[in-house]
Amino acid sequence: MARRLFLGLDVGTQSLRAALVDPAGEYLSWATHEIDTVHPRPGWAEQDARQWWQAARAAVGKALAKAAGAAEQIAAIGLDCTACTVLACDTAGVPLRPALLWMDQRAYREAEEISASGDPSLRYVSGVVSPEWMLPKALWLKRHEPQVYERAERLIECTDWFMYRLTGDWTLSLNHVTVKWNYARPDGGWSRDLLRQAGLEDLQQKWPARIVRLGKGEARLSAKAAAELGLRPGIPVAQGGIDAYLGMLGMGAVGAGDLAMIMGSSTCHLAMSERGVFGSGMLGCYPDAVVEGLYTLEGGQTSTGSIINWYRQHFAGNEATEAERSGRNIYEILDAKAAAVPAGSNGLVCLDYWQGNRCPLKDPLARGTLWGLTLSHGPGHVFRSIYEATAFGTRHILEDLHSHGFTVQRLFAGGGGARSRLWLQIHADVLDQPIHVPRDSEACVLGSALVAAVHCGHYADFNEAARHMVHSAGVIEPQSSNRAAYDYFYKKYLATYPALRALMHDLSEGK
Repeated sequence: MARRLFLGLDVGTQSLRAALVDPAGEYLSWATHEIDTVHPRPGWAEQDARQWWQAARAAVGKALAKAAGAAEQIAAIGLDCTACTVLACDTAGVPLRPALLWMDQRAYREAEEISASGDPSLRYVSGVVSPEWMLPKALWLKRHEPQVYERAERLIECTDWFMYRLTGDWTLSLNHVTVKWNYARPDGGWSRDLLRQAGLEDLQQKWPARIVRLGKGEARLSAKAAAELGLRPGIPVAQGGIDAYLGMLGMGAVGAGDLAMIMGSSTCHLAMSERGVFGSGMLGCYPDAVVEGLYTLEGGQTSTGSIINWYRQHFAGNEATEAERSGRNIYEILDAKAAAVPAGSNGLVCLDYWQGNRCPLKDPLARGTLWGLTLSHGPGHVFRSIYEATAFGTRHILEDLHSHGFTVQRLFAGGGGARSRLWLQIHADVLDQPIHVPRDSEACVLGSALVAAVHCGHYADFNEAARHMVHSAGVIEPQSSNRAAYDYFYKKYLATYPALRALMHDLSEGK
């Protein structure tokens, strides 16, 4: 093998990305294929799992076509997928219904019931279970679609299904089950009392028995999958994990006090810690989720990039026409209009709660809000206010984390959203903190390739791999001239939710 390459597969919300990466973190080729999301009702979100595999075949095929002979040089495959995207299927992987996407909030009542159990295992999630996670979604299916639940021989996540399609073996990812399934290795694993109190004693029978650490395992690419993807059989496949967690690795945010902000359809905030941080508004602190013996602290915003995409799809017709006429990217045009608006969007305040609030309020019934509108406001004001709202949401999370004893020393930003210099600058200004930006904005697919490099023994561990494969594009410094304006409008942002909470809940529950 003249040159070692690592194939990273990143199964995101809006598309699947495939990249061939060398040991120095250089891309030999790259390809993407879109994935559709359906919203049957407000707060619901579903995907067709069969489309995931179609996207994999298309993206891998395009990546290989751009790099002649690369298929024979692939030393290992790494995989990341959206988290808590729950799928009911049979043991052959055939879906019984569309998958409940991570952002789906329909199981909020089930989540409230499970949280109310007070089970000791819930201390790892600050006592609150998200409706996005496995147990609430499983309980919703059991109650509302009992025939599907009974027929389901497997109730698993996107990563588990993909690992099966790649290798022919059913496993669970320790990364996923620790973060989204209430599994805690220090306490012996599953809480049987929690499953019993939730009425899910039979759920464990639908889960594969073998749990594998992130990047570990003995799995190999099956002959069937190899034929469909255009690869050679037998390539080692590293145990997959959550897209944002591999994005953290792909940014090089591996030091004490480092926090990675992965800006995609949602924004995830991840930090490694030697101690657990309990009782905060974070989603939780997860033991052994990435590195054995360390905790991963996680916060997040349910809707960020998805709001930007929503605005583009429904309200940016003029900009789309301009982009087509000029040959420019539509986001370049939108950013230019937003950049012409001063900090604070001339008094327009936005709440980024289109799909509820993940952290630190943990309110799935919260809703997006725009207020302060006047006839003087235009598209640039609205678009900038959305950017500012997402930055205010991050500030709220980091302030909560700081109040519970964890101070961010270095802040990293990556993911598709990091391609917008304006969005990053607004974050730096709102947070009043420098932001380290990796050269490769698509940190998740690079993280998957990095994990593959460790899996096949090219590097000893994630830290060594990051030193060789992750490259910096520089640091964005905060502009002091915007500090006063953002401090003022951040207070308005914080005051909006308490003022509207009761109305939001009434609307969400149809009262």
